[in-house]
Amino acid sequence: MDMSAVTASLCFSLVFVSFFVFVSADQKTITAESGQNVTLTCRAPNNNITAVHWSRTDLRDKYILLYQDGHLVTDDQHLSFKNRVDLQDRQMKDGDVSLILKNVTINDTARYKCHVLVNGTDSWKLLSIINLRVSPEQKNITAESGQDVTLTCRAPNNNIKFVHWSKAYLTSGYVYLYQEGQFVPQGQHPSFKNRVDLQDRQMKDGDASLILNNVTINDTGAYECRVFMEETRSQELIIIIYLTVVDPPEQKIITAESGQDVTLTCRAPNNNITAVHWSRSDLTDKYVLLYQDGQFDPEDQHQSFKKRVDLQDRQMKDGDVSLILKDVNTADSGTYKCGVFMRETRSWKNSIIYLTVVDPPEQKNITAESGQDVTLTCRAPNNNIKSVHWSRADLTDEYVLLYQDDQFDPENQHLSFKKRVDLHDRQMKDGDMSLILKDVNTADSGTYECRFFIKETRSWKNSIILHLIVAPPGE
Repeated sequence: MDMSAVTASLCFSLVFVSFFVFVSADQKTITAESGQNVTLTCRAPNNNITAVHWSRTDLRDKYILLYQDGHLVTDDQHLSFKNRVDLQDRQMKDGDVSLILKNVTINDTARYKCHVLVNGTDSWKLLSIINLRVSPEQKNITAESGQDVTLTCRAPNNNIKFVHWSKAYLTSGYVYLYQEGQFVPQGQHPSFKNRVDLQDRQMKDGDASLILNNVTINDTGAYECRVFMEETRSQELIIIIYLTVVDPPEQKIITAESGQDVTLTCRAPNNNITAVHWSRSDLTDKYVLLYQDGQFDPEDQHQSFKKRVDLQDRQMKDGDVSLILKDVNTADSGTYKCGVFMRETRSWKNSIIYLTVVDPPEQKNITAESGQDVTLTCRAPNNNIKSVHWSRADLTDEYVLLYQDDQFDPENQHLSFKKRVDLHDRQMKDGDMSLILKDVNTADSGTYECRFFIKETRSWKNSIILHLIVAPPGE
């Protein structure tokens, strides 16, 4: 046999054997969470490396990273890895050709291969096989009953063939299925019918988010968003969203007059209370009252509430955490939140109270004689008056005069005032709502109140209280 042929055959055998030694190289499995940066470790036996090639079995002719002649080659790099990968050390000291993969997602789950080309050889050598497992992104969302909620899900590109939203522990059916450009209603769970849709059916930029309308407590649960990618021809779990739906906090409306002491009622379901926190929406990081560990914490209490607030019962019997607010003024008007921290659930339970503090109406005493015509003066601060209501304390549900929509309303007017009362100015110029009471007698003595309805605020305002005393004739 020709000696050159023997030599060539031997060299081929050595190359062949050498190649498969590296096929059985180190294999690892790495687990990561969405959003992390991951290092896929790979080390060559020496520094004589001409090129580094990272690939993934499912990407066909596209690669993850190619490094040769001292720079990265991006011509055939897969789009999903552009600007997301680099070598841990481009100098490749001690043969380190490890790959850094940034901001991983569920779509990065795959088998990765590390090849190197050693100086003086013509074949790539497989050094390492790494199985990467990326957990899907997880989010927690809390919403109140009746709200519309968006469950955000974004795929890495637009090549989405279908979107499948499901919920854990549904007895049957899915939340939403969209494929071939249309919604598929067959198989949808009845509780989601006519309540869900994609945020964008065009799914621009991979947006597969779901809108869930008018949520209820029963919608609480774990939702999974899966998409089928055209490129990979596989179904991918993109995100798991834990939705918690709670009933909105109890809401109350309280009206008080300046100078009064007011109790803002709040009650917890039991006595297992760790802390009580009263706040007001406009006070930012300052609070109205904080009570924890059996004592008040004054450190970040707002100055305007110091020495003016207390709990109705510091023992909080039967869960009573009501707040006493002393000597209120108009500056105390606002939205108050009562928060209690429960030992059992390790969570806060909230209640909302709207407090409106008004200055008490002006009060005057008027004396007249029987047979006179009397003017009970009342004036509003502006002309935007929709209705005027004159009443007397002892007439219960009947009134003295009601003027609205530019006319008198006699339906529930007390009989004793019919054809005896009128407004001083029906045009109510300069806010004049004064009442003329004709031919008074002793039975007209009493406490009269003037109220008016403001167009701007859509609310009634008390203007004045008049105490009328009519003396018998001849006195």
